[in-house]
Amino acid sequence: MGVSDEYHDFFETDQLEYIQVDLQVENTSDDNITFYASQAIMTTSTGEQLEPDMLMSDHIDGEYFGEVNKSGTSIYILENSVAEDVDSIRLIFSAASDENFEDVGEEIDIEVELDK
Repeated sequence: MGVSDEYHDFFETDQLEYIQVDLQVENTSDDNITFYASQAIMTTSTGEQLEPDMLMSDHIDGEYFGEVNKSGTSIYILENSVAEDVDSIRLIFSAASDENFEDVGEEIDIEVELDK
């Protein structure tokens, strides 16, 4: 990915290797739920563990008031790999919580095979 002028000085490079994850999150209950979808931890088949770049990613975290949908993109900048070498990723999301900060459901842990 070519880096725009506004990010060039920040990243100190003209090119970045990254993985983009497009998310659509839905609260299917009437309850108010807090979920931090765009803060999932990623591990890669090339052995990296990454957090999303918060400057380049969409912010879809926080409260979901009743039956609502949010969507956005999380960008994970690879530090030691080339994107085309990554065969699969694993995403680990913390459990959603209710208004009393009690977990609703469980941690989400999914593996995704990447098409090349």
